[in-house]
Amino acid sequence: MTALEKLRVVALDCDGVLIDDTYLDMIARFVTEHGGRYDAAAERDVIGLRDLVVAEKVTRLCDLDQPAEETLKQLWAARQEYLREHPIRVAEGVQDCLTALGGLPVRLACYGGRTREHTFDRYLGDFTALLDPEVPYVSINEHRPGVEHIARTVFDVGFDEIVFVDDVSRVAADAREHGAGFIGFPSSPAHARQREFMAGYGVRHLPVSLAELTPELLGTVDEELATSTHWPC
Repeated sequence: MTALEKLRVVALDCDGVLIDDTYLDMIARFVTEHGGRYDAAAERDVIGLRDLVVAEKVTRLCDLDQPAEETLKQLWAARQEYLREHPIRVAEGVQDCLTALGGLPVRLACYGGRTREHTFDRYLGDFTALLDPEVPYVSINEHRPGVEHIARTVFDVGFDEIVFVDDVSRVAADAREHGAGFIGFPSSPAHARQREFMAGYGVRHLPVSLAELTPELLGTVDEELATSTHWPC
């Protein structure tokens, strides 16, 4: 077992890390098809927020003459259509990764923007025994980006005692602001801008597969957090 000095919790995003992301490409397509301009500024502004806030921003981007609630309904319909073309898959190597990280002296949990039943139980329920027995999953849609909620409210740990693994740069920015650990996981071609944004925030670790999300990498992050070198000054 790898000895750790600071880390007590490892929090893994579901969408885009453990299962396929189903939002970035879909939102880009929706905005473009409805007359909006989806560029780097739009992506930075829209991604990683509560559902209704995303709908409000998309409504403005596309200059839609309708309430945000109607846009949200359309976004959900667009996602269902996207899923028919791109069914959700569990990422390669999930079991091996969770088994390896489960050997660390930490609480290992997942989080995401949907209810536990909607996403976690359906796609990752078979791996529940590899996660924290008390809190295997945290729903964060009402608490996005989620760093403070997960660290302080759910697990009651210091920000320098937790590391987040996420495919969205807004979480990286939130982690940096609070001094929490962060490992970037931009997992698809649609995440190219997210990778650039993360690098701009000073993210040091950007594994390209779950095989690279190892106890050794977590040991490195632990050492950085213990010496206040995880984020650039």
